[in-house]
Amino acid sequence: SIRMTPFIDHSSTTPALYFEPIERRGKSGNVIRLGRYTDKKEMSKLEAAYAPVVFKSKVVSRAHAEIWVEDGQWFVKDIKSSSGTFLNHIRLSPACQLSQAFPIKDGDIIQLGMDFRGGSEEVYKCVKMRLEINRSWQKRINNFNVSAHTRLRSLTQSQPTQAQQQECSICLVSVAPCQSLFVAPCSHVWHYKCIRPIIIRNYPQFLCPNCRAVCDLEADVEVPD
Repeated sequence: SIRMTPFIDHSSTTPALYFEPIERRGKSGNVIRLGRYTDKKEMSKLEAAYAPVVFKSKVVSRAHAEIWVEDGQWFVKDIKSSSGTFLNHIRLSPACQLSQAFPIKDGDIIQLGMDFRGGSEEVYKCVKMRLEINRSWQKRINNFNVSAHTRLRSLTQSQPTQAQQQECSICLVSVAPCQSLFVAPCSHVWHYKCIRPIIIRNYPQFLCPNCRAVCDLEADVEVPD
């Protein structure tokens, strides 16, 4: 499997196009095409795990690059894009020229296109992604993350009033293993995506939406007695 997540480049003055993480499965003879969003009806005909990866950016060509796996090794190739494909900041081929196949590994950075007009608008931003290769096992529920979740729940249930909390009070969806969670000093727990707007609103001060307790998120960590 291969997972593509946005690469946040802090050295750049303009952030690249943001997108939700994308995961695809690879098998011999199957090519995953990267390109610009065009017709959703055509994409819907393909199984989601093998569908093309598309972005709503005008600096990405309709048929920009290809990724595939062969004998356990993943490869990337530019397929005559006009604005280029970059692997770890190195361009694979000149404009409108087919590149050779380059092996890719876990942690590599791929960039599609270059910012146009300074990337001032979303549709003119390039796409930068970090690759996670063959890490799908980390997303599955296993003994380690189940026991970690159990330990976390035992900590947050140390107070009687918290004993029945089994769901995020913001989205009302259960808190479970393999989720990104935020635990407040008052022991309330939420999905990080749900609580983030509240965290950044008055950071570093945090006001618990459940019990109204106030804490300092920048306070030094103290070892409990």
